[in-house]
Amino acid sequence: MLSIKIEREDQREHLLHIQKDKELVKANGRYAATGNYLTRDGKPWYPIMGEFHFSRCNPAFWREEIAKMKAGGIDILATYVFWIYHEERQGEWDFTGEKDLGEFVRLCREEDMPVLLRIGPWAHGECRNGGFPDWLVARKDLKLRSDDEDYLELVEAFWKKVYEQVDHMMYPQGGPVIGIQIENEYGHCGGLQGEAGVQHMKTLKAMAIKLGFCTSYYTATGWGGGIVPEGCLPVLAAYCGAPWEQHVHQMPPNANFVFSHYKDDKNVGSDLSVGEETGFSYDTEAMPYLMAELGGGLQVTGHRRPYVTAQDTACMALCKAGSGANLLGYYMYHGGTNPKGKYTSLQESKESGYINDLPVRSYDFQAPIGEYGSINEGYFALKPLHMFLKEFGELVAEGECILPSWNSENPSDMEAYRIGLRHLRGKGQGFLFYNRYQRHDKMDSKTAGVTIEEEKWQIEIPEICMEAGTAGWIPYAAQETDGMVLTPEFRLYSSNCPVLCRLGEDVVFFGEGEPEVVWQGSGDALFISKWEAEHALKYKEQLYVADGCLIQEKDKLSLITQKERNEIMVYPEEKREEVCCEPAEVSIKLKECEENGIYVEYELLIYGSLEKCHDLWINLDIIGDRGEFWTGDKAGDLEQPDGDWYYQGKTWKISWKYIGCPDKMIFRIYHAKSSEETYYEILPVGKTGIRKADLKAEYKIKLISE
Repeated sequence: MLSIKIEREDQREHLLHIQKDKELVKANGRYAATGNYLTRDGKPWYPIMGEFHFSRCNPAFWREEIAKMKAGGIDILATYVFWIYHEERQGEWDFTGEKDLGEFVRLCREEDMPVLLRIGPWAHGECRNGGFPDWLVARKDLKLRSDDEDYLELVEAFWKKVYEQVDHMMYPQGGPVIGIQIENEYGHCGGLQGEAGVQHMKTLKAMAIKLGFCTSYYTATGWGGGIVPEGCLPVLAAYCGAPWEQHVHQMPPNANFVFSHYKDDKNVGSDLSVGEETGFSYDTEAMPYLMAELGGGLQVTGHRRPYVTAQDTACMALCKAGSGANLLGYYMYHGGTNPKGKYTSLQESKESGYINDLPVRSYDFQAPIGEYGSINEGYFALKPLHMFLKEFGELVAEGECILPSWNSENPSDMEAYRIGLRHLRGKGQGFLFYNRYQRHDKMDSKTAGVTIEEEKWQIEIPEICMEAGTAGWIPYAAQETDGMVLTPEFRLYSSNCPVLCRLGEDVVFFGEGEPEVVWQGSGDALFISKWEAEHALKYKEQLYVADGCLIQEKDKLSLITQKERNEIMVYPEEKREEVCCEPAEVSIKLKECEENGIYVEYELLIYGSLEKCHDLWINLDIIGDRGEFWTGDKAGDLEQPDGDWYYQGKTWKISWKYIGCPDKMIFRIYHAKSSEETYYEILPVGKTGIRKADLKAEYKIKLISE
C-alpha cells in the first residue's frame, strides 16, 4: 500500500493560493484567466489546443480537417501566419488559395472552433527565415525584432494586411479568434535581452491592439528565458525528442515522462537559443501552467530521424496534466505541406542559413493527423484523455499538483513509481495520475493500492494495475464527504480504472481487467474497453464506437474508415448496428525506371476513381534516406517536388484526392547516408527503393443526418 500525505497548508501558502484564484485576465465575454487556470463563463476551463497551419493544407480540405480535430477533442485551433507566405517580394501580397486566412477563420466560425492566431512577425515553425521574407532579411539597414522605427513600419504594414483578413473575426466582434500570440520564442531564439526585449514585446502588443487585434487572451513564449510582457500569458513547450540537436546519437532519457514541478524543457529550441538567458523571465507561481507546444510528434531533419509512437505522445501529455498543466496545446496536432514558393522553397535549410536541413514540402510532423489528413495512432491514443478533460476538466483545473515524497523525477529510474495528484484541497477528492512508460526504455508493471491522508480524511484507492507501457488517471474521494459529483445522480468515492465521460445521469469508465468502482446515486457505472474509449465519440448523450474516425459536422455524424463492413456500437443502450459499403475497385502498378549512385526512380500508375469511395490512400514502405514525387511526368520543378518524405521508418501515406487524382506519379528514392552523417532511430536496412506499395480505399459513411 502506497501512502501519500498532503501536508497542511500554512498561512502564507493559503494566501498565495487565494491570490492565484483572483482574476488575472479580465473577462472579455466568456473568456478570462486566473493565476491557476483559464475560465469560461466564470468557471474553471481545461481546454485542449491543437496546432494546424491553414497555409500548409489544401483549402478544399479545411472544413473536414477542422471536424477531425474537433472529434479528436480539440477545443482551440492554433495557427501561424507566416509573413513570407504572404509577401515573398515586398508589396506583392498573396492571401489566395491555401493562404486565404480570412476564409479559413470564417470556416472556423462556422464550425464553432475557437482560434488562437499566432501573428508573429517572427514565427519559426520550421519556415524559411522563421517566416521573415528574404527581402526583409536582406535589409542590412534594419535591426530586426527590435523597436527600430523602419522595422516596425514594415511590421505594421504586414499586420494591417493580416487584420484586413480577420476584421470582424475577433471574439468581442462575434468571431472565433479568442487569442493572439505575439512574436515567438522571443528572448530565447533571437530577439533582444533585458529591458530592451521587454520593451519591444510591449511595443508589439500595443501595436496589435491599436490595429484591431482586440480579444480575450494574449500569449507569448515562456520557456528558456522567453520574454513575457505584462498582460500576456506565458505558454510552454515539451517534446519527446530533439531533432534539431547537432549530434547523431540517441538522446538521453527524456524528463517529460515523469511527474515534476519543473516546467522548462531545456531541449526545446536548443538549435537557435541565444544562450544568454535561462529559466523563466516571469514568476511561474503567479501564472497558470499552459502548454502551447506539447509535441504531437516531431519533425525530422536531414541528420536526425526520430520515430515517434502513439505512446510517446499520449503518455507525455498525461504526465503534463498530472504535473499541473491546465492547457494541453499540441504542436503539431495536424501535419501539413509547405506551399511552393514563387522564388525559393519555403522550408528551413542550410541553404537559407539554418543549421538543419528539412524536407522541402513535407511538414507531416508524425502528428496525430498526418500531412494529408491521415488519422494516425496518436489521434486515437489521445482521445480518452481529451474526452476526460472535456467532461471533468473543471475539477482537474482546480486541483493542486501534489507529488508524493517518494515519487521519482529521474527519467532513468525504471523501477520507481511515477505518480502525481491533482488534488482539491479541503474537499478530500481529486485524481491520481500514473505513468509506466519511458521513451527508449522499458518499465515494468506495478500493482498497488494507495492511501491519501489529508488532515481529517484518509482516502483509500483500491489496488490499481499499472501495466508496463501504459498511463492513466484514477478519480477518488473521501468516504466521509459527499463524494465527487460526476453527475447530479452519481457521486464517486473510489475506482481502480479511469473515468471517461458522462452519459446523462450515468458515468463511463474504461480499461482492461475487473473494474472496481464505488459510488452512490441512481446513476449507473458503464464499463468499456480501452480500444472502445480510443474510438468513441460522444454525440447527443450517446457514445458511438467504430473502427475508424467518427466526426460530427453540424448535425451530421459520419464515419471515415478503410473497412468495407463496420459495426457501430452505441452506449448506454449497448446497441450494435452493421453498416456496409460497396467496395471500390482500385489497383496500382509500380515500375522501376532508373537506378544510379544517387537514387532509384519509379513510375507509379493508379487505376481507380472516387465514385464509390471518399479517397484513395497510396501507402509506400521505402528504404533509403528520402523520397520525392511528381504528379504526371517529371517535367515540373525538380527543386520543389509535388511531395517529399524523409525516411524515419513509418509508412509514407499520400492522399490521392489531395494531390489531384493523378493517373501517374514519378518517385525518386535516395540512398541512405552513413550512421556518421545521420541518426536513424529505425535503420533503413536493405536495398534502396520502394519495398511495398498498395492502394487502399477510404469510405465516408453517414450515420446520422438531421
